[in-house]
Amino acid sequence: MRSGGTRRTPWILLGLLLAAAPLSASEPEAAPNPLLEVESFGSNPGRLEMYVHLPPGTVAGAPLVVVAHGCFQTARQVAASSGWVELADRHRFALLFPQTSKENEPMGGCFRTWQPQQTRREGGEPVSIRQMIEWMLETYRLDARRVFVTGMSSGGLVTNVLLATYPELFAAGASLSGYPYDCADSFETVKSCCAGERPLDSEAWAKLVLDARPGYAGPRPRVAIWHGDADTLLLPVNLRLQMEQWTRVLGVDQVPDEVDSIGGHLRERFSDASGEPVVETFLIHGMGHALAVDPDGTPACGATGDYFSDVDLCAALWIARWFGIVR
Repeated sequence: MRSGGTRRTPWILLGLLLAAAPLSASEPEAAPNPLLEVESFGSNPGRLEMYVHLPPGTVAGAPLVVVAHGCFQTARQVAASSGWVELADRHRFALLFPQTSKENEPMGGCFRTWQPQQTRREGGEPVSIRQMIEWMLETYRLDARRVFVTGMSSGGLVTNVLLATYPELFAAGASLSGYPYDCADSFETVKSCCAGERPLDSEAWAKLVLDARPGYAGPRPRVAIWHGDADTLLLPVNLRLQMEQWTRVLGVDQVPDEVDSIGGHLRERFSDASGEPVVETFLIHGMGHALAVDPDGTPACGATGDYFSDVDLCAALWIARWFGIVR
């Protein structure tokens, strides 16, 4: 059953930034779920909050998935509606939910991905999230080779920031409803990035990523990119632009090696010389600015609401499969 999704609202507070806020500001807090707040995990230069979920029975060596929220969202709301908590409980992997605040970014509680000091390797927010990851790995003895990151909208932009600035930390990532890394370098440039209007070719897009970690010659994370084809906030052209950026970074061409339909939604895969997919894109038919959920699925996945859309496809499940932690 398809329902829910983006709430259509005018651009009042943030222009064309990420996810529009409900005009009434009356969106209810999501139902309680088992997140633990960790108050001390490092110097925390980005002034972020840290929430974790460790399913009962999780053993040493388990994977870790970092899930970043969007504007006008909290960690608890994303945990309650995305399907990630239920998936982690079934498959025994750890979850980390970094959270920013309106004290950091007063207009929407967004991650500050248009501020250069927040998108560099030694920048505030990336360092805070790196410290959270290190705390998780040490405290729970998780598998440092299986650390992953995903997020939607502002969280998708943070995903690209982390994959670019700390490639050695992650095995794979998935950016949902985002735009390329380092597209916006000021609040004034966000609008053109949302519209996919920055005139760069794939080589120039890739250079932005490569310059984020100069001299790095190690393995880079595989990247999945998701977007709704009816997204009017961050236009769907951004799926292609991110694909061009990451395929170039990972040394593969922009011609898909696999094209198929998953539940009526277009999936394309781009493989390396060994035949392994290193970039995957999902274009979700009929979905706006939202994360795909399937609350009527078997098993159920997530819940509908603002920025959570029932399209009979569970993004968390397919992304976990991309990460290789769920079959």
